[in-house]
Amino acid sequence: MESLKGDLSPKAGAIFLVLMVFFGSFLLFWMEPLIGRLLTPRFGGAVHVWLVCLMFFQGMLLIGYLYAHLLANRFGKYHLALLLIPLVNFPLNVYYHFDSSSPLWEVLGILFLNAALPFAVLSTTAVVAQSWLARSQAGKFYEPYPLYAASNAGALVALIGYTFLAEPLMELRSLRLAWSWTYALYGIIVVGAWFLLRPRQEIETREPDKNQNPGAQTIPDSSYAEWLVLSSLPSAFLLAVTNLITLEIGSFPLIWVIPLALYLTSFIVTFRTGGGAPRFLKLLWPEILFLAFFLYTPTFTNSLIYIGILTVFFTICILCHGYLYELRPPAEFLTKYYLLISLGGLIGGIFISVIAPLIFIGLFEYPILLALFAVAFWYLREDGFIQFWPKASWWAKGGRVLVMGVLIFFIAKGSWTNLQYMTVYRHRNFYGTYRITDYAINLNGSPSAMRFLIHGMTIHGAQLLDPGLRLTPMMYYQKGWAIADVFDSIESPRRIAIIGLGSGVTAAYARENDTFTYYEIDDDNEKIARQFFTFLDESKGKTQVVVGDGRYSLQKTADSNQYDLIFVDAFSGDGIPTNLVTREALGVYLRRLAENGIVLFHVSNRYYELQPVINSIAREMQLFAVQSNPISDQEDFLMAKNRVKCVAISRAPERLAPLLEKGWIADGKGGSSEKVSPWTDEYINIFSPLIEKIRHEWGEKNGEPAQTRP
Repeated sequence: MESLKGDLSPKAGAIFLVLMVFFGSFLLFWMEPLIGRLLTPRFGGAVHVWLVCLMFFQGMLLIGYLYAHLLANRFGKYHLALLLIPLVNFPLNVYYHFDSSSPLWEVLGILFLNAALPFAVLSTTAVVAQSWLARSQAGKFYEPYPLYAASNAGALVALIGYTFLAEPLMELRSLRLAWSWTYALYGIIVVGAWFLLRPRQEIETREPDKNQNPGAQTIPDSSYAEWLVLSSLPSAFLLAVTNLITLEIGSFPLIWVIPLALYLTSFIVTFRTGGGAPRFLKLLWPEILFLAFFLYTPTFTNSLIYIGILTVFFTICILCHGYLYELRPPAEFLTKYYLLISLGGLIGGIFISVIAPLIFIGLFEYPILLALFAVAFWYLREDGFIQFWPKASWWAKGGRVLVMGVLIFFIAKGSWTNLQYMTVYRHRNFYGTYRITDYAINLNGSPSAMRFLIHGMTIHGAQLLDPGLRLTPMMYYQKGWAIADVFDSIESPRRIAIIGLGSGVTAAYARENDTFTYYEIDDDNEKIARQFFTFLDESKGKTQVVVGDGRYSLQKTADSNQYDLIFVDAFSGDGIPTNLVTREALGVYLRRLAENGIVLFHVSNRYYELQPVINSIAREMQLFAVQSNPISDQEDFLMAKNRVKCVAISRAPERLAPLLEKGWIADGKGGSSEKVSPWTDEYINIFSPLIEKIRHEWGEKNGEPAQTRP
């Protein structure tokens, strides 16, 4: 280090390189949730939109690494000209002029037209920076691999900052402009790094890494295979875990970034000087995989399940990426190394986003990946599990056998419980997974059976199989409950629009001369509803299904279509279709609503309290809102233990009087809606309903009423 005294250029160049990779990665991973957020309204908040985005970004990363490997050194300073290419897409935005009959190809087409250039250019940053360092004087004194950790740190800051600060505080147009200005700053840093380092084509050989074989001049073929396996498996697992969680909780940046942030953190933990996989994890990988499978087979849903899934996911990523770091090559092969890692990431993304939905009828990739992890870890056993048994005490061996035995017992118990439901049908497509199951019940002292439509892990409709009871609405939709209150308050003949089909249970409310129009984004859902349920075919009124996103389909209907009721019931799992609950969305509903009509939102949810958001929108638009009182003493299974939560909106307060007479609650001053900002297409703060839900549940546990009459 003495040779650096009096010469600040290598030090300054190294600092600029750290800033270069940090800001390059920061922009990449700020761009990912931003583009996903811009895309989801067109596809109804479908979970698979984000998975396709991840796969696409992995592909662009591969292109960036391929360029860095083949061309960056030859281009030299002309690489700086690439920084101008993304200006074609400035200011950053998403335009929906691409169209296709396939949602998958439509998402990819939109991404290629709007995001490919800036993402591909930014994805070259980390590898180009490390190449510049290796070919400069500063490369004699600084190892290039820690720059990879700096890159992932930038990604982590971007994901956390976007989710917890930027999106809750800023509108989309401000986020897009901020990204563009940050890109300009990044360009200045890249130019500064080049002129400070002046990387040459040939440079003195740097001091060899003590942890590597100094005589190694070639890479064995087995290393390539190991790099691919150890990068593709965690990449695929990232998408599988994201799919599993978002299907239930919702598809928006708050949920997207948690698995991705953990995935990146595992790189930060392992890709550092003296990094790698911790010894105790190498020993405990069988228990980790058994625990992961146990969490996949629960018979109940709870936030602790998802915390456990994410914890195990992070642990497995640390193991894989730790092994990947330990198998790193000498610095002269780093571009090839990162190229193979990015290729592995793309392979994993394609398997989950494209192949798995085509060949699996359920989320079977999750247990399959666990089996593949077991094979990979067994292959790398020389440092781990296999050495435990000859040396360990009987107490240690017995403890491990006991732990695995308990896990296997609960896995078998959960699997057996799930087998008690007779699965009639399974289906999977771009919008998620469907299951039709029949379940034996006791109805008024007599044995009977009920059929369920399950989307992800949430029941989306149920029907009694007794021919005489098939038109009896069940679950949330039962007679005497909140949804029935609204339907009963409208005189026939009625024209009713329902956004979200499910099993078609609301068709049971149709009377003669009524017209029920369903708006359903997934055309497969109509086939399922007609084949396995009879609500649509046996309805007393006229029913029709319009395929497409409910909001945009309503917007395109003729002005003469005026509905007496617009019922928004389009939740995917317990996720929020945010594009259906904004000020602009309510404006669309009002334009299709009769003067004396009602807009009804069904907002029953385990994780989010949406009434304050909808009330705040109604108040801003000078409308009148009432909400159902979900408190009920009914605990019977057929009553579903569901406390139905709805918000009804009308232009005139007297239209809502019949609901108030049935116990509904008017939105009054001093309520929680005054503390919540209205959602718009440009601004959505998902934290507000999440915090409200926590506050309400805390109040209920401490004996406070969940609702109070004004």
